[in-house]
Amino acid sequence: MDYSNKDINTKKLLEEYLVFIVNFESVLKKEYDIPKNINIWSYLVERKYKKGTVATYNYICHGSGFTVEKNGIICEYDKAPLNEYDIKFSFWKFKNFIETNHMQIIIDDSILKKDLSDLITANIVSWLIIDGINWNIYQTNFTVLQSL
Repeated sequence: MDYSNKDINTKKLLEEYLVFIVNFESVLKKEYDIPKNINIWSYLVERKYKKGTVATYNYICHGSGFTVEKNGIICEYDKAPLNEYDIKFSFWKFKNFIETNHMQIIIDDSILKKDLSDLITANIVSWLIIDGINWNIYQTNFTVLQSL
């Protein structure tokens, strides 16, 4: 059992996080016949789809995004169209995904934050900054999957 994340690959975990989201959104688009160029979150909010089940995913559409559960794995992320980035997520949302997906790993917060900082330096994720304020929210695009 790995009791720290000093040897885990945060980049790989980010890839798992993004693939989970891509797979969920693909099922959602198919189920609700959502056009390709439409923001999924906006589409569901406009139609008042607050929560539901599609395939094996249980979801709740909340303030600016989704909480999704599949086979005990919890994935939370924001999808509101604030800027050109596909998704936004907090440290805690990402950590919760890792812990529910890899229960044998006990996360050391400082190491995970350092790893995420390294991903910012590598231009894989960035901070959400609005009007010069850093909201301590990470953001990225699905296109980074090609480089992970």
